[in-house]
Parts: sequence; structure tokens; C-alpha cells
Amino acid sequence: MTLPRLSRLHNLGPLPGTGRRRLLAGLSLCLSPALAACSGAAAEVQLPPKQAAAPAAPVTRTAALPPRQQVVAALTGYVSALSQADRSRDPATARRLLRPYLAAGRIDGLVQAVSSIWARGETFYGADEVHVLSVHIEGRRAFVHDCDNTSGMGLMDAAGHPVPGSAGVPADNLVTRLDRSGGRWLVQFQLVEDVPCAP
Repeated sequence: MTLPRLSRLHNLGPLPGTGRRRLLAGLSLCLSPALAACSGAAAEVQLPPKQAAAPAAPVTRTAALPPRQQVVAALTGYVSALSQADRSRDPATARRLLRPYLAAGRIDGLVQAVSSIWARGETFYGADEVHVLSVHIEGRRAFVHDCDNTSGMGLMDAAGHPVPGSAGVPADNLVTRLDRSGGRWLVQFQLVEDVPCAP
């Protein structure tokens, strides 16, 4: 498999100040995720109305699906769980929501990073639009290359205003690694590539 040159490792640990937009994409893993350098100046954004946190969706059993579909389902499940974890604003709930989708060794780092965002009174708005370009499976390891639209998401402060510099981009070039463990595909990490992509 030939992957694009991967310039930065997104390892779900504490993030630099400019790396916030991909954290929960990834809310994108990101793996996203959690996370790449944020786009330029904040634009005026119409925030969606606040909604009550939805109950966690049950983990879908994917064993009957072809391997490629299992991997894609695991990634989209991770993105959804990450969004729900952020809305919970509770570390214990976030860990519970992420456990079926994220490698155990990555959960604490991601929850710590999200908790630091909550501590500033910030939260995420919007959603990551995942556009999978390719899936490559090597035994118990899989790589998903996607070009996501994160332009409708970012951070907002406690007053509901967008945080300058936190908005996403229309084409976020991302490679996610998942490993098969305990009968599930679990997100390990994401790599963000600083080259253009097209969904």
C-alpha cells in the first residue's frame, strides 16, 4: 500500500494550542480523534441549536460484514462516540463511550485533552463529514484514508461564540490506523497530511 507522506502524528494525547479542531473529529481520531493546525481567522458561524445529549447508541456487531465494511463501521462509530463523549462533559462517561472504538491505551490521553477544553468552558459544535477514499487491510491492521469536511465544526465558548482559529476546513486529509483486537477494530491513531485532498 502506498500512503501519502504523513507529516504529523495525531496520537490523541494533550494537544498544542493550534491542534484543537481535529481533536473531536476527529470529534477524526483522532483519532480525531481529537488536532492539525487550525485554519486562519475565525469566520462568522451560525451555530446549531443546542440539543440534549442523545443516549449512547449500542455497539453494532459487524462480524457478518465484509472486512472493509467492518473497518469503516468502526471508524464512523468512533466519530459518533467521540461527539457523544464531548457532549457528556463527563470524563467517566467519555471513557465508557470511547471504549468500544478506541484502543485502551489511547483513551486516557484523549479524555484528558477533552477535559482541558471543558475546563476552559469550551465545547465542540458541528460534525465531521467523513469521506472515505480507501481502506487497506494488512492482517489485523487497517488503514483508512479519508478526506473529511470539518468546516462545519469547531469550538465554542461558554457564551456560545466560536473560538477564533478553531474552525475546521472543507478538505482535511487524514489516515487512520485501526487494529483488530478482541473481535473489534479499534482506532489506534490518526495521521494528518498537510497536502490537499478531494472527497
